[in-house]
Amino acid sequence: GGWWFWDPVENASLMPWLAATALLHSASVLAARNALRAWTVMLGVVAFSMSMVGTFLVRSGILTSVHAFAVDPERGSFILALLLINIGGALALFAVRAGTVTEGERFALTSREGALVINNVLLSAVLGIVLLGTLYPLLAEAMGAQVSVGPPYFNPMSSVFVVPMLVVMGVGPLLRWRRDSLARVRWSVIVPLVLMLIAGVVLALQGVAVLPGLGMALAAGLVVAAFLPLRGRKLRQVKLPLWGMVVAHFGVAVSLFGMACDSAYTTEKLVALREGESVAVGPWQIDLVVIEPVAGPNWTALQATLSARYDGGSAVKLQPQARSFWTPPQQTSESALETRWNGQLYAVLGERAEDGRWQLRLWWKPFVTMIWYGGILIALGGLLALIGRVLSDLRRFIARDKIAYRKGRQGR
Repeated sequence: GGWWFWDPVENASLMPWLAATALLHSASVLAARNALRAWTVMLGVVAFSMSMVGTFLVRSGILTSVHAFAVDPERGSFILALLLINIGGALALFAVRAGTVTEGERFALTSREGALVINNVLLSAVLGIVLLGTLYPLLAEAMGAQVSVGPPYFNPMSSVFVVPMLVVMGVGPLLRWRRDSLARVRWSVIVPLVLMLIAGVVLALQGVAVLPGLGMALAAGLVVAAFLPLRGRKLRQVKLPLWGMVVAHFGVAVSLFGMACDSAYTTEKLVALREGESVAVGPWQIDLVVIEPVAGPNWTALQATLSARYDGGSAVKLQPQARSFWTPPQQTSESALETRWNGQLYAVLGERAEDGRWQLRLWWKPFVTMIWYGGILIALGGLLALIGRVLSDLRRFIARDKIAYRKGRQGR
């Protein structure tokens, strides 16, 4: 019934993604403007370190999570030793050699490089928040205390840095390299800014909570801002890295919209029904058709057959199960899922009440699918940028080879 719970193992996958995203942007500045050399090297170390930390958390058995893969202390000790060698060695080498890494080209704060640096700092701050919230319960447990860190910590703390990061992401691509002024781009950001304000007012009047409303308003502005770098350009002459940036930033806006809609408009119902009874969940009408036993290779289950209609349309069948495994003995709930372009319907079968009714937990999550569509767009944008960079390097190599060939012929 959800897509993100700030589970420690989920966080272990998020941390290297945050560091690698900052690294990707820093490396683009290094390639284009020969700047941020030390910053890029450090982010490379941090990104690899976070992947190692994630491996340790998931494989060592130190975490209690439904996503953890192992509980072998010997494996955990080996990974910890490997982690200390790799991370400690990399950080020690960077500390020793950092003074030899030249500064590179200088730039003003109000420039595209400056915007990238600001966002990299904000990404690093979010990484620090997630790392602290993930490791603090482990440290507290080692000292004999039981502490739980969850959404009440992660959501507001990360939002403090994510919101300004998204604003800078919308303005940064419009700035020139090395030096620019906000006055030059003020008219370019009027449309996304007005759209954000209108969306914010409408959502506030609807009573949407602050964070989801802010997320949807930002998403509305970012959809427009993502395409502003293409304004005034001939689309056939736009290079692939620029297309990659536009597509990836548009994907961020789409994912943000899905996250905000999921937080603002999710409908959840816990009901008790007899066979033949129905219940409404958002735009869905759910009928409990039958409860029947089924069996698998190493389990037996009670299976509910549900008939679901969206806005009176054709019926779709959902079959959630309550399974009982005997090797090893355990009880599980197998949820049923119906995915539409504009959301997902979840159904989970519970226990039978004394009066003969069956408990059902139902969720309707409108536009949660936008999270996955946005993720695909982000990946596609990164792929386009990578292909564009490879092709650019290949052209330079061919041109250099031709020049060398000509000079060789002239020398003969």
